[in-house]
Amino acid sequence: MKKTDIDAWYEQIAKKAKRDREIVESVLTQNSIRSIIKPAVPQRLRIVSLSFTGKKSGVATGPISFEWPDLKPGLHAIVSSHNFRGKTTILQMLKFGLVGSSGPQDDIDAWFQTLTLRFMIDDDVFETRLEDFASRTGSLVQFKNGNERSLYSFDGAEAFKATMEGFFLDKLGLRATRIVIDKGGKEVTQEHGWPWLSSIMTIDPAPEDVFGGVPGLKGGMPSYLTRMFFGLPWVETFTDIKAAAKKLKLDDAQMDQATSRNRSAAQDRLAELEREREDLAKKLSGPSDFDALVASERAEMVRLALLAPEIGALTKKVSELKENVAQSGDTLTEARRNRHAFDEAEQAGTIFRLLQPEYCPSCDEVFTDEYRQEKQNDHDCVVCGRHEKGQEDLTGVREQLLEREQEAKDQVKKLSAALTRITNSVAEKSQERTAVEAELLRLHNEMRGAQSTASSWRDAIKIDAQIDEVRRLVAVPPGKDEETAAILKAAEKVTNDLFSSEQEELLAEVAELTVKFARSFGMNTLERVEFVGVQMRVHKSGSVVAFGASTPGERTRLKIAANLAMIQVTETRGVGRHPGLLFIDSPGANEAKDENVAQIIEGLADLPNVLPGVQVFFTAIESERILAHVPCDNVIKSRADGYLW
Repeated sequence: MKKTDIDAWYEQIAKKAKRDREIVESVLTQNSIRSIIKPAVPQRLRIVSLSFTGKKSGVATGPISFEWPDLKPGLHAIVSSHNFRGKTTILQMLKFGLVGSSGPQDDIDAWFQTLTLRFMIDDDVFETRLEDFASRTGSLVQFKNGNERSLYSFDGAEAFKATMEGFFLDKLGLRATRIVIDKGGKEVTQEHGWPWLSSIMTIDPAPEDVFGGVPGLKGGMPSYLTRMFFGLPWVETFTDIKAAAKKLKLDDAQMDQATSRNRSAAQDRLAELEREREDLAKKLSGPSDFDALVASERAEMVRLALLAPEIGALTKKVSELKENVAQSGDTLTEARRNRHAFDEAEQAGTIFRLLQPEYCPSCDEVFTDEYRQEKQNDHDCVVCGRHEKGQEDLTGVREQLLEREQEAKDQVKKLSAALTRITNSVAEKSQERTAVEAELLRLHNEMRGAQSTASSWRDAIKIDAQIDEVRRLVAVPPGKDEETAAILKAAEKVTNDLFSSEQEELLAEVAELTVKFARSFGMNTLERVEFVGVQMRVHKSGSVVAFGASTPGERTRLKIAANLAMIQVTETRGVGRHPGLLFIDSPGANEAKDENVAQIIEGLADLPNVLPGVQVFFTAIESERILAHVPCDNVIKSRADGYLW
C-alpha cells in the first residue's frame, strides 16, 4: 500500500487541481470530507445461543419455547423434512437479534413474546433481550468479569434498530454512508447504516451481488460495501468525495434546468418590457394624456354644476304640483258630494208626496178622502195642517253642479299629467347626474394612474435599465462552481490512487481463493474468476460470463466462495472488517438435485480447518448427505410434529 500522510494528501490534491492548498482544505471541509486513514482490524462475531418464546394462533396452535444453546464456530444446519416448518424464521431471529430490523414475517410476528440472543465479538460477550417482542422493548447487556452490565435500553422498533446500529458500527469500526441520487429530477440523500452493512453476512437464493447487497440498491453501493469490509484505508474518505461530487453534479443539473426555465421567463419578460417601452414612446411623442383627462374633468364638472340647480328647480316644481293635485282632488270630491246631495233630495220629495196617510200618527184622527182633497187644494199638510211652500223651479241646478264637477276633474287630470312629466324630468336629470359623477370618478382614477410627461420619461429610463438587465440574463447563463468541481475531481483521483493498487491485489487473491472454494462446492468446470472493479467475470467451460448472467445455483456457490475468500484474505493480511459470520438461506432453492446442495455443504464442512473462527448457519431440506457433514450438536431438526419450534 502507498504510504502517505494528510499533509501530502492535501498537497497532491492542490497540485492536481492547480489550486492553493488553503482553498483545497476549505472546499473539502465545506463538503464534510475528512481524511480517514486508520486501517481496520479484523474482529469476529459469533452467536452463542438463541431462545425465544410465544404462542401460536390460527390453524397452528400451542406454546412456543425454542432454545439453541452452546453454539460454536463452524457449520450449523437448520433442516426440516418439508418446507414451511420454521427454518427461515430461526434464521430471521438470529439476524433480528443482531440488526434490530427485518424480523419474522408479519403474519406470525404477533406469535412471539420474548427473544434472547447471546453473541460474542472476539472475547467480549453480549446479549440482546427483547422482554416484550410486540413492542420491541428490551435491552442490550454485556457480561464481563462475571458481572452483567446493561449497556442500552430501548422501547420501540426505531429505538431497537438505532441501539443495534450504534453498537455494531462502533464495535466493528464501520461507518454509515450517505449517497445522493437523482429521483425524478430531485436531489435525494439516502443514508445506509448497519442494516445495509450487515447484508455482507447474508446469502439469499439467487443473489444479485457478489458481496452483501440489498436488492435494487445500486449507485456504486456494492463497490463501497466491498471496500469497507476489505478494511482499506482512505475508503471512507473516497466515498465522501464521490458523494460530494455526485451532489455537485446534481446541483449543476438542477441549476441548468432552472437556468433554462429562467432564460425562457426572461425572454418573456424582455418582450413585455419592450412593449411597455414602445407604448411609452408613443405617449412621449403625442399630447399628454394627463392634460386631456384634466380637460375632460373640467367639462364634466361644468355639466354637474348646471345639473344641480335644474334638478333643484324641478324637485321644487314636483312638490308644488303634488300640493295642487291634492287641492284639486279635494275640490272634485266636494263637487261630487254636492251633486249627489241634490239628486238624493229631489228623489226624497217626490217619494214623500206620493204617500197617502190614513190617520194622524199623533192623535190617531182618521183622514177622509174629502179632507185629503181639501188640504191638497189648499196646499196644506194633511198631517200637521201647515201650509206647504209652492214647488220651486230647479231647472238648470243639476247641470251647474255637473259642470263644476267636470271642471274639477279636468283640473286634476291636467295637474297629474304635469306632475308625471316633471317627475320624469327629475329622474332623467338624476340619471344624467349619476352618469356625470361616474365619469368624474373614472377620470379621477385615470388621472391617479396617468403620468405627466416628466414622469413618463422617468419610466422610460427605468424600463431601459430593466431591458438591459434582462438581456444579460438571456444572453449569459450563470457560471457553475468550476473550482469545487475541479478540486473534488482531483481529490477523487488522488484518494483512489492511495488504495486502488492494494484493492487490485486483494481482489486478485480473493479471485484465486474463490475458485478453490467454488470447486469444492461442485463447480468443477470453473476455470477462473476475475474482478473488474468489484464486478465478477466468470470463466467456465471455455466461455466468459458476468456474475449476474450465471444460473441462480452458480451465483449462490460463487457468492459463498467469494465471501469466504474475502474473510480468509483479510484475516491473513490482518486488515479487514468482515465479522466472519454467514447466514445462507436455502442454498438448494434453485438446485435441480439434492446432491448439488450436498456438494456445497461438503465444501463448507472443511471450514474449521481453513477458517477456524468463522461461523455459518444455513437452512435446507433434511438429507443424509447434508447431515453427514454437520456435527450433530450443530443441527436443528424438525420435532415429532414436523415443526422446528
